[in-house]
Parts: sequence; structure tokens; C-alpha cells
Amino acid sequence: MEQNNRLSELLKNTIGQRYDAIALKMIADETEIPENAVYPLRDLEQHLALCQAFALSRREGKTVYMQKQDHWCWAPLIAYGQYELHKDSEAFNALLPVIGIPDPEAAAAFIENIPHLPTGVYQGILTAPLGSAGFEPDVIVINCRNAELRTILFGIKTQTGQTMKTEFDAIDSCVWGIIPAITKSEYRVSFPDPGDFQRAHTSEDDVILAVPKARFAEFERGLQTLAQMGMVHSFFQPGMEYDFVRPAFYNRMFKAWGLDVGKNDPNCPF
Repeated sequence: MEQNNRLSELLKNTIGQRYDAIALKMIADETEIPENAVYPLRDLEQHLALCQAFALSRREGKTVYMQKQDHWCWAPLIAYGQYELHKDSEAFNALLPVIGIPDPEAAAAFIENIPHLPTGVYQGILTAPLGSAGFEPDVIVINCRNAELRTILFGIKTQTGQTMKTEFDAIDSCVWGIIPAITKSEYRVSFPDPGDFQRAHTSEDDVILAVPKARFAEFERGLQTLAQMGMVHSFFQPGMEYDFVRPAFYNRMFKAWGLDVGKNDPNCPF
């Protein structure tokens, strides 16, 4: 689709991505699934964690469709609406002592508040490389380095006029980093969790940004603004030059404060 292609190219040109972003769509009607989609149990005869499906789309360019029987990790089954985790159920009680919170009441409250999609609405999860995805995603998932995310944040701020708010957890990045993007139309930042690192071979240096469908146009405008300003990732180079040239507005501010002013950066438009 045209917007998918534009966003994919803008991301490559703005931050020089190693891999294409991931297009993720929740599937309620399985007639929407592309013919080239890989079904893990059917085609690979293997179960996958969702982070492994992400890795197949990101690194190997595959379109992957995950039904509930394909999953080999509990968290996506709850968060993506395959099963409801009732308090006092067998599954709930199995999770309670291992969630990482010693206080049973606090642990139970944490489990009950895990972000999730409505149960029974979706048949599965479809992922593909953004540039070649033949469907409109519900969310775009971008793996990048922290400095690349820094560049993207500049672009987002040009459109929102605000800093980004997010939540972090040490585990379940496929939940905390993506589900609120779908349910609340929020940008979300997360770090690859231990399972993503161990099982999907995702770099420890990665940062994950989720962009919800409601913000695709805004996100595109932000990347275009960065490109027009020349503030792409390659613009920022390390150096230890003292009394360095600065954007002209720095010197205007310093002059207003009665401080020393220096040379204006001829390559900076402001």
C-alpha cells in the first residue's frame, strides 16, 4: 500500500534502518490473510513466540500469521485477546507466584491490569515487513538503536508539540510496548525483553517504538519535516570541539542573557 511504502522509505532515509519496520494487523476475518502468509504450525511444524514471528518478518522478510495454537508464550495469548485470564482460574494461579511481585495482592492486581484487547474478537496476528505489506496495519513496530529513536522523537515532537509519555516493564515488551498503542492510539517505547533477546536474537541495543494507525499521517509528516530540516540520523556526528559553532538562535539567546556569543552554524537553518 502507498502509505506503507512511503513510511518505510522515510524511515530508511531518516534513520538508516538495518531492517524494515514491522506492519502488524489484528485479524478478525481470516479472508484478509495474504496467500504468502506463513502459518507456524502448518508450514514450519513448529510453535513460535510472538517475538520470533516479529523476527521472521523483520529480519527475513516473511509475512507471518499467528493463530492461538501457534503460540509458545503465554503473554500474547492474554494481551492479544485469545484467552481471558480470570482471577482464581487455574491459569491465573499458575502465573501469580512467578510474575515477579512477592506481595500476592499486588501481584494479582498487576495481572488483572495487564493491557489487553477484547477476548474473542480476533482470530490471530498478522505481521509483515512494512514496505511490502499488502494490508493496512493497526500498528507499526520499529526496532532501532537509541540514537535512531532520538532522531524519530524529534520528528514526532514537531507534530505534537509535546514530549512522549510511555510505560516500561522488564518483560513482555510485546504487550506493554504494543497493546496500548492499539487500544489508546499512543506512541509507545519499550525495550526487548529477555525472551526477545534469548529466543528471537534481538539485539540488547535495540529500542522498540510502536506507532498506532491513528497517528500514521502525523508520523509521516514528522519524518518529512526532519528530512526537510536536514536533521536525519547521519547529521549528528560525534566530536569534542570546544567553542563549537551553534545554531543562530543559541547566540540570540546568549546575547539576551549578556553571555558570550560565537559563530553561527552555516549548515543549520535556524
